[in-house]
Amino acid sequence: MARSLGYPTLATIPVSAAMLTRLETVSPQQPLEDVALLMVAGRNAQLPVVDHGMPVGVVTRDDVALGLERNGPHACISEAPRHDVVTVTPSDSLADVLAQLRALPHSVALVVDHGEPVGLLTIERLQAYLDAHTA
Repeated sequence: MARSLGYPTLATIPVSAAMLTRLETVSPQQPLEDVALLMVAGRNAQLPVVDHGMPVGVVTRDDVALGLERNGPHACISEAPRHDVVTVTPSDSLADVLAQLRALPHSVALVVDHGEPVGLLTIERLQAYLDAHTA
């Protein structure tokens, strides 16, 4: 139906159109307290965890809060729970990414270009994008 109304299908929209691009990364060795402050200062709900240039996961505010509760502020982010990461490129279609995110509940899509994280995409962010562009 969306196609008949003139809306593009998810298969024709690249990830780059919907991804969050204000992106900071953390390392597994960073203290939970520092990561919590970084999240608050940057208003980030998720942060990619990158180890020696390779994405190894994504932590959310809830993950950091749980890690702080269990391990204290000086524990490393590697001691906090992490979400599964779906690695995609900016040119992948939203349809493909949505299928991958649905296959791994609570996962986050980390958008990587030439080995560098350049964005994030969640099902919630995808829904917000669609709401803004199909109204």
